[in-house]
Amino acid sequence: MLKDNLGLRVFAMFLAVILWMQSILVSEQRSVVSFPLTLRDVPLGITLENIPEQLSFNVRGKGLDILRMILSKPTVSIDASMISVNTDQIPLQDYIIDLPENINVSFLGPSDAELLNIQADVFHQKSVPIRLDFANTYTQNRLSEMTYRITPETVTIFGSRSRLQNISMILTQSIDQEILSAGRAEINLVLPYDDVSLSEDSVTLSISGIQEATRVFTDVSLPAGHIPSRIAVRLQAPASILERISEDDIAASVMVNADESGLYPIMIVVPENVQVIAVTPDRVRKRQ
Repeated sequence: MLKDNLGLRVFAMFLAVILWMQSILVSEQRSVVSFPLTLRDVPLGITLENIPEQLSFNVRGKGLDILRMILSKPTVSIDASMISVNTDQIPLQDYIIDLPENINVSFLGPSDAELLNIQADVFHQKSVPIRLDFANTYTQNRLSEMTYRITPETVTIFGSRSRLQNISMILTQSIDQEILSAGRAEINLVLPYDDVSLSEDSVTLSISGIQEATRVFTDVSLPAGHIPSRIAVRLQAPASILERISEDDIAASVMVNADESGLYPIMIVVPENVQVIAVTPDRVRKRQ
């Protein structure tokens, strides 16, 4: 009996909720609804800050129309054509809300205030250097071994004074191995903020080749029984490779047959991608 009564009560409560919702949806209601805010006809050369993302309005209409309006996600736009540098408030009288058709809702005005507080400033500009960004350290080290040029090397940024004070450089998109292998590529610049603009959208990276370095190894050992017993070897290779080479990586040997002067030429074997520039001395005597 108790279970039967509980079931009836649940059904009665559910039915009451349905009837209440139906009454709300078909009867006229007043509500406060927030809309995303945009400003139209902003004068050229003016930048705006502290603009709220949404504005709330008092609306009146049937509950179903108000619900349909909210689900359609309309936006409100306000005329900003009269803004100047000295403007700190915008009247909220000239607004447009992009309502879908067949929604009968009346707007009674902003719910909070009749004025929108803003901060207007003129566009400022300054020139800053462009810095390359890399997908990984290997790519960065690889490019440092090459002869390259970026054009242009600086870019002009435009925006409010407060924004420009925080910008000291502009980064490119990440450079990867594919870009390096191309030899020449257009690389997009990355905007640090949405409310700033750049004089250039991209830079050109031109790579002409690997920048070689040289290094002298002064203590390379020869096989026993030769005078001198040690020689100096000058090598050329990308700097990152030369940094990892030591005398132990250089194999020096003496040819079996002497030349016309009675001296024995020296042969040098070095790691891959390394070139021998000079050997001093390049010939030796056999110890008697």
